Amino acid sequence: MGAAVCQLGRRFSRCTSASIEVCQYCGRNFCADHMTHAQGHDAVCGRDRCKAKWDDLVLHTAYKVRVAQRNNAGLCGIEECGPHPGFQCSLCQGHYCGAHLTERLYPFRQGYLMVERPVSVCARCWQRRKIWRER
Repeated sequence: MGAAVCQLGRRFSRCTSASIEVCQYCGRNFCADHMTHAQGHDAVCGRDRCKAKWDDLVLHTAYKVRVAQRNNAGLCGIEECGPHPGFQCSLCQGHYCGAHLTERLYPFRQGYLMVERPVSVCARCWQRRKIWRER
């Protein structure tokens, strides 16, 4: 079996370079020219959707650290808010006051089906669903 070829590029002008990695989000082979990030086991190709997921993951990790710091001090996870976080986000596990969580139906994959379940989510987690949903 021959070496894998990069699977990125335009419809009528596919890249013909040798693949060096497989994208962790879309599963496509990509070459060094189409790489966004590669470190350890993480490899992200240059497709807009995959770059958006990588960027969101970096921002969300920093967000969760800030929320945890505020929660450890007995504060709501939102920067401008004060004490008394009494509710937990079902997705990021951060603690917030009642004003900063919303009950919503959130789509989850269950086998081959998408099932909507009620969850309590913060605004940041609700916005992230658009980047991570499958099309």
